[in-house]
Amino acid sequence: MLAFFRCIRRLEEFLISFGILTIAGLTATNVVTRTGFGRSLAFAEELCQFLIVMITFVGASYAAGHGRHIRMTALYDQLGHTWKRRLMIFSCALTAVLMFALTVFALAYLNTLRALGTISPVLRVPLYLVYATAPLGLFMTGLQFSFTVFKNLGSPDKIYISYDVEDGADPL
Repeated sequence: MLAFFRCIRRLEEFLISFGILTIAGLTATNVVTRTGFGRSLAFAEELCQFLIVMITFVGASYAAGHGRHIRMTALYDQLGHTWKRRLMIFSCALTAVLMFALTVFALAYLNTLRALGTISPVLRVPLYLVYATAPLGLFMTGLQFSFTVFKNLGSPDKIYISYDVEDGADPL
């Protein structure tokens, strides 16, 4: 299980790093070509949009895996250890179910895009391929929250906000 968890984390880190560095490179190159040659790269904006979609959905999984997601703790902070743990298990389980449901909806959307044959205007890439990172990221986010549920179920004396980040610990 731990090896699988590490593989997911490495994949997320690679995809996010690759996306951000590519966006930075494309943007800088586009500025140079526009300023120096008076012409923009036609594909740069579109490719950056595609990468932003990937970074958003894979980044959600990465944040959940590091315990850096948004938490509403007003009620949580007022509870004792047992109820905090129960609330954490419930909220992570509910979030995991929601992420898996959104994965199903995203896959249905991809099927619609594929059936319609929609393509991007400049690069002429089928949009269902571009948006395939959405269900992937949603599914991986659901896995991260599921891992957290199982970790909390197996650790009655501790509360985890992600698989390897204990509540109250600095996740970085």
